[in-house]
Amino acid sequence: MSVLDNDPLTESELAEIIGHGELVPLLAALAHLTGDRRYLDPGCRPRSATVLGRTVAGSTDDAALELAISGLRAISGSDLDSVDPTVDRELIEYLVGAPIEDGTEDMLRYQLGMPHDQGAPRWQLSPSSDAGLSVAIIGAGMSGILMARRLDQAGIPYTVFERNADFGGVWYENSYPGCRVDTTNYIYSYSFATRDNWTHDFSLQRAVHGYLREVATELGVDKNVRFGTELLAATYNEDSCTWQLKLNGPDGQYDAEFSAVVSAVGQLNQPKFPDVPGIDSFAGPAFHTARWDHDVDLTGKRVAVIGTGASAYQVIPEIADRVGSLTIFQRSAPWMEWTPAYADEVKPGLRWLFENVPTYSHWYRAYQFWITADARRPYYTVDPNWDQPGSVSAENQELRQHLVSGLERQYQDRPDLLEQVIPSYAPYSKRLLRDNGRWAKVLHRPNVRLVADHIEAIDEQGIRTSAEHLDVDVIIFATGFRASEILEPVDVTGTGGRKLRDEWAGDPKAFMGVAVPGFPNLFCLYGPNTNVVVSSSLFFFAESAANLVMSALEHLDKTGAGAVECTGEALDQFVAEIDEASELTAWGASDESTWYKSASGRVSQNWPLRVVDYWTRTREFPLEKFQVLRPAVRDKELVR
Repeated sequence: MSVLDNDPLTESELAEIIGHGELVPLLAALAHLTGDRRYLDPGCRPRSATVLGRTVAGSTDDAALELAISGLRAISGSDLDSVDPTVDRELIEYLVGAPIEDGTEDMLRYQLGMPHDQGAPRWQLSPSSDAGLSVAIIGAGMSGILMARRLDQAGIPYTVFERNADFGGVWYENSYPGCRVDTTNYIYSYSFATRDNWTHDFSLQRAVHGYLREVATELGVDKNVRFGTELLAATYNEDSCTWQLKLNGPDGQYDAEFSAVVSAVGQLNQPKFPDVPGIDSFAGPAFHTARWDHDVDLTGKRVAVIGTGASAYQVIPEIADRVGSLTIFQRSAPWMEWTPAYADEVKPGLRWLFENVPTYSHWYRAYQFWITADARRPYYTVDPNWDQPGSVSAENQELRQHLVSGLERQYQDRPDLLEQVIPSYAPYSKRLLRDNGRWAKVLHRPNVRLVADHIEAIDEQGIRTSAEHLDVDVIIFATGFRASEILEPVDVTGTGGRKLRDEWAGDPKAFMGVAVPGFPNLFCLYGPNTNVVVSSSLFFFAESAANLVMSALEHLDKTGAGAVECTGEALDQFVAEIDEASELTAWGASDESTWYKSASGRVSQNWPLRVVDYWTRTREFPLEKFQVLRPAVRDKELVR
């Protein structure tokens, strides 16, 4: 394999290529490929500085650039088809730029993916096991596909039940115009199915959906999925230590029995509508962004969008130029993080590095993961002694000032709009949205109006606020999801006849977001308190949680036990720790209403500790946190 084309690239061309990528992972890759430690010279390491919550990677440092160019020249024409996957600690510490703890080293090795798929279970279901394991996976989105992969690798029979007609979960259901990720795809993807051919850093919905469907098909998950099938009820049988499922499929209702159930429905699958009088009385088309009605032609229509969160922020710029008028109803303004290349295609230089430098894509992924993992913690951590309104610490105030400056630049000609788009709450109290300038341009349009007046009612003709009545033709609800109603409306019954909805009462709690006392062998992926607010990727958290599930199943296989159940004490200790940590975050300290919180006001969705903390706590099965149950009767031949 030749790194350079037959016509050697000039130094300026190589410098441009390197400028499209990241120097730190490139130098690490060169050291890995060649074994030459001069590429790790700390004196030549590109300077990285954490500025306002975003780690600015790379540098125009001449020494580092020259070192990278010489490295590309050095490996030109070399036979690099076979690369030693061994990575020593020195390389990882260079990537980080500082000494690291053992857990961080293991976590980054996992992200590197060398050797391939380090999350694969290191055990196989024993043919002679008394456990008779079989698993029902509810949902064929990101988490469901992942869980199917891990079960298949361990030889555990499974069936995926999906209410929709295809893989993808939220990336199948959310097909509104402009829908895209806000985490770079180089970490918003499976560690065992990385791609370096993304067309965009932040891909559109169709690309993410296509990726998930492609991975599921490649892994054979499509052979074990039942589409168009919805779980109606799940009841735990204490005698057999099994779950009795009531399902509704294409041919009607039927029952099935499994030894374990994995909920892969996540947090964001049930649209939320505002509690407004007359919401069902509107005579025209009205729909939620997550259930976009593609049959409705918006051309020339008077359109109202309720909400200015993530989906509204993406969809409004896509429809503003074809509607007749657009009225945006805003409860509270979102903070926006300047990301000018948010919708841009991957730069050609970065693509060149992926194609021509073996292992660079691995180092690039690990680096992107690291600089987002916990780098922003100082900017959302509460300083108990800080008393300035609109921020929670000196660092948070610095971030606020930076974000306000960005808004002032975009609205300097519209002081009336500027007043409406600057939030009163602290940054990170709610989700930060990625801003490439399109939102300000939309609000400047003559056919667009931003309304902050309270909505009092909806009637046949339109929307009545505290100040006026507006006649509209179409209403679009960009009002988020009922995130705390995980697994609703499924009727889940555990030991002693207890109901999951009664146990949670709108405030879901699960040990490590995975296990719930009273519901043996019921496991959650993307469960309570595992949402990523600022750092890392949901794929990483789901893979970590799946490892905990697999370790529980391994214990059942090795011991022949029927089920494991998290203890109440373990959950109470976990929740107390999470709640205490949440109080020291911007979103936990804020009075702002967000989907991060349950109806009680408790932060029930987000992970407030370090990313590495979740990683280390999900590596092994914590037997001391569980009780082991054995069946009174057992039937190995379960209906699947």
